[in-house]
Amino acid sequence: MNARSLLSSALLLSLWLAAPPAAPAEKNSWAKSQGSRAELELDVLSKSASWAMDDVTSEVSTFGLTFDLRGQLERFGRLHLDVDLPLAYGDVSATFRSTRLGVDESSSAGSLLFGNPTVGAHYARALSRKLTVFGGGALSIPVLSAPDADARATLQATAPARASFGLHRLTAGHLPLRVLGGVEAELATRLVYRADTAVMFALPTSRAGVELVVEQGDELELRGRGPYGGGLRLQAALTPTRDDWMQLAMEPFFTYTLEQPGFYARAGLLVAIDAPLGFGLAEDKVATLRLAAGRSF
Repeated sequence: MNARSLLSSALLLSLWLAAPPAAPAEKNSWAKSQGSRAELELDVLSKSASWAMDDVTSEVSTFGLTFDLRGQLERFGRLHLDVDLPLAYGDVSATFRSTRLGVDESSSAGSLLFGNPTVGAHYARALSRKLTVFGGGALSIPVLSAPDADARATLQATAPARASFGLHRLTAGHLPLRVLGGVEAELATRLVYRADTAVMFALPTSRAGVELVVEQGDELELRGRGPYGGGLRLQAALTPTRDDWMQLAMEPFFTYTLEQPGFYARAGLLVAIDAPLGFGLAEDKVATLRLAAGRSF
């Protein structure tokens, strides 16, 4: 090695040692699991089924509307406190007509009720500028202990809205506990992938049995150069404690996101794919309009 090469190597080594170390990425603006936010979610589900035999006709219609006020508060760096306050309104109406029997009857039931409030915490960390991981847990307070006929009608109309996801919010007679985790990654410029997994153990507060649900969701979101974007979410709910142990669904969605921190909104259509809740666009199946708006700060 000649003197010029030795001098150049020494100079480069000196500059490298003198340079400050690169700061690790502490927060990714596209990661929903990081930072503080307040959000309102709205689910709308309306469906009906009818039967006819000879001169007898009957129809059952359900309408469900759920609101979720959600909060995520960043504390102590990477620890986040979570809260979810659900409110549900549902109506189930039925008609029965027969000319031969001279019968034309109708009835309805439903009410406005509070769901099970949920409190929890999760840890979220950006491992790099392209990858964030998170994990945590939550507990739901069982306020739906002994629903009356109107409350049961409301649950019948609203509980299927998320295709067996989020049952801890509207599960009656149980104490739901959840463990959750996932990853968020920027696969390419403005292309974000998210995967989330949650396991719910619902312990009975009455004579009912234990409920177990495993939720798995995957979504791709493509963000434009402006605030607009969109994507597709696929999800599977496994319920080994029930006869229909798997439920698949998909949700195409559109997003509006300002620079962080700021306002954001999302609109999607959740469609159940397989039985018993799908296919969602058929009669008496689940196709839920999902809306959300919030602000990150």
